[in-house]
Amino acid sequence: MINVLASEWTKLRSVRSTPLSLLAAAAVSVAGALVSSTGRAADYANLSPADKLAFDPVNLSFDGLAFAQLAFGVLGVLAVSSEYTTGQIRTTFTAVPRRPIVVAAKACVAAALAVVVGGAVSLACFFVAQAGLHKAHLGVSLSSPGALRAVLGADFYLLTLTLLGVGLGALMRHTAGAISTLFALVFILPVVAANLSSWTTWPGKWNLWSAGNALISTQPPGVNSPSTGQGLLICAAYAIIPLALSVVVVARRDA
Repeated sequence: MINVLASEWTKLRSVRSTPLSLLAAAAVSVAGALVSSTGRAADYANLSPADKLAFDPVNLSFDGLAFAQLAFGVLGVLAVSSEYTTGQIRTTFTAVPRRPIVVAAKACVAAALAVVVGGAVSLACFFVAQAGLHKAHLGVSLSSPGALRAVLGADFYLLTLTLLGVGLGALMRHTAGAISTLFALVFILPVVAANLSSWTTWPGKWNLWSAGNALISTQPPGVNSPSTGQGLLICAAYAIIPLALSVVVVARRDA
């Protein structure tokens, strides 16, 4: 298994898109945190008393993740689909006939990279945002209630997207199709859920973005929003179910 992990790590880091996409995600996330925090600090005096009460200086630290989250999902997709595109997957399965081990190794390597990079990005976003809020005396420290949990929650959300990408890549074997499906789950489904809120609330509560937002919020959840615990379970389901299905499907079909 160690040799398989080493091989998958070599493959993943040798793909040119891996460092480029992660660097872009980090830059967008940090820039988003800075713009959001400075803008909110400037407008804070004009907020209503209710809005001031609901102000969450920790949650807004991760506004940039809304734009960068797709990069982590694409990282997971490419960890699998790039080999199908080049045909190298046949060589991999010849060298490692137990295909579930290959999928597991790809997931482990992508997950490890996502945790490390995602953790660094989450911390950077938090500190940059709090620096932007400092002039208005709105910033908080990492030791403030819920702050560290939110940073870890942001990292877990990015890990979820990465594993979701691995599962979709292994299931679909096609980069464009897997990324399109990922895009729909992350961006389109929440919009559809919001439009359905007038007659049903469960799509808005159980979609991936709502779950991720629950992990990075320090305010009590709304009536139609998941709690932190529910957010963890939803994210875990989005990561585990596609991965489990991909292990079964990859083991049964031709390369």
